[in-house]
Amino acid sequence: MAARARERAMLMRDALAWRDVRVVVALFCAAQLLDGLTTYLALSSHRFQEENPLLSGVLDTHPLAAFGVKLALAVVVVTVLLTLRLRWRLRLVVISLFAVISLVAPVENLLRLTGVS
Repeated sequence: MAARARERAMLMRDALAWRDVRVVVALFCAAQLLDGLTTYLALSSHRFQEENPLLSGVLDTHPLAAFGVKLALAVVVVTVLLTLRLRWRLRLVVISLFAVISLVAPVENLLRLTGVS
């Protein structure tokens, strides 16, 4: 078990040695934080409600716990993406797709908050 954890840590370290991978991972993490912030702002305005059925009940009763779960899921996603046994260019493409897709939620939240959507 410890050997497998060391192997995963080495794979992550090797992947993060590439500057472009670090930038894309930072973009993914920033998008997750923006999603949490815009969701909080939208819900605190009392004009919106959470549409995600998995988080809606938790957000109503324990918003910090819901954001903790979201953060934990983001860490798991980054870990899995960095430890995939793919060639570095393909790994970069996959991580980039996740980063771009994760920008959808905060952009949509911002559009709704500003009344555009």
